Amino acid sequence: MPGGLVAERLVSGEADLAIHQVSEILPVRGVELVGMLPEGIQNYTTYAAGVSAKSRFAPAARVLLQALTSPEAVDVIRAKGMTLAP
Repeated sequence: MPGGLVAERLVSGEADLAIHQVSEILPVRGVELVGMLPEGIQNYTTYAAGVSAKSRFAPAARVLLQALTSPEAVDVIRAKGMTLAP
């Protein structure tokens, strides 16, 4: 289904089942996350960040990266349905 929150189709009655990223299902009111896909067919999206050696804003970028990896941020990331890479 192109664009938008696929789980909204459950609420509108257009679909009986939605398979999507957990972080895209959790914010949709009226939808219940019933479980994860089996590990054998699970697909993960990995996000990474870096700071260019030539960046004029390297100090600010490092502060942002520190904030995004702080214990407080990790708690929010998990609460939003995402997991941390090993």
